[in-house]
Amino acid sequence: MGFPPGSGYPDFGAQLQAYAQQIRNDLANDLRQQQNSFAGQFRQQAQAQLAKISQQVGELASIARALEVQRTGAADDPRVVRIEDIPGRRVPYDLLVEIPIGNNLTSERENSVTISQEGPFVAVKRVATFISQHQFRVTVDGIPADFAGRSFGRWRPIHSAWDLHDTPQDPMVDIGSWFTFLQGLGTPQQIATGAPGFVSSKSSFRTMEFDGRFFVQNAGSSFPRQNIRVPSSLWTTEINSPQELGALDFFERGEVITFRCEPSHANNPPFGNVDGNNLFGTPGWPFLEGQYDPHEGIITPGGLSIVDDALVNLPDDNVQRLPDGILVIGFIGYRIQQAIGPVP
Repeated sequence: MGFPPGSGYPDFGAQLQAYAQQIRNDLANDLRQQQNSFAGQFRQQAQAQLAKISQQVGELASIARALEVQRTGAADDPRVVRIEDIPGRRVPYDLLVEIPIGNNLTSERENSVTISQEGPFVAVKRVATFISQHQFRVTVDGIPADFAGRSFGRWRPIHSAWDLHDTPQDPMVDIGSWFTFLQGLGTPQQIATGAPGFVSSKSSFRTMEFDGRFFVQNAGSSFPRQNIRVPSSLWTTEINSPQELGALDFFERGEVITFRCEPSHANNPPFGNVDGNNLFGTPGWPFLEGQYDPHEGIITPGGLSIVDDALVNLPDDNVQRLPDGILVIGFIGYRIQQAIGPVP
């Protein structure tokens, strides 16, 4: 309790209150200074820690971008979709074209196919085969007659690198009648029906076997392809087995795929230099074009004809051979069936 005002005595209560207020002010100032100091240190530490974290996050983001580029090839392009992620029903599909290869033809031939709008095509393997359309015409006494060769309608290899039929030892096609005549036990008619095993009358290669180079061109918006001519011996494995591709080959809707082939020789080509050398050393039969005749079931009628009980050779070939064929080439894979619209 203090003295009343005006009594001349000091007011201890007021002094005590003023002293207490001063202490409170000093404590508050000290506390604010300490808080500001702690806050500054904390901000510096927090900023340093945030900078370190930001650097680490940036490094992780760079690594993630690098991994994404290696995985898809275009990490920043949201339109890039892996083949496995393309929606649609997978349907097995053989993409094939037929290219006619006529006789005596060695120029480049081609055929194309367009990917329809039902969905893209994914190629897994490449294939090729050759079908014989061999025919021949025989003219006797001015009357022509047409026949189908033995290989007509049969599938043949597309290259000769793996041909087990190469160079067999077959010196004579039919020697029985020759020995009969030469031994004096037969007649000229018997020898006229025989076929000696000349090089020109027995080819050592498989009939209607194709050899050449293949070229595939894709006219579309995709990345340009290798565009080289591949030998037919490298197009398949072994003699005619499908060749697996190095990766799934994707063809978009609307793309035009052109297959080209360039034969390296004519179908059933003649060879050698024995044309016109018959058994008796006189000009005429056999003929170089007849080297695949035994394979195709062809015989030259009257090659050695009988005139007044004497053998005379045939000076002109009366057999016209037409070794036409059809190359079938393409890819084995699957279609991704989708509704008609933009490619995803």
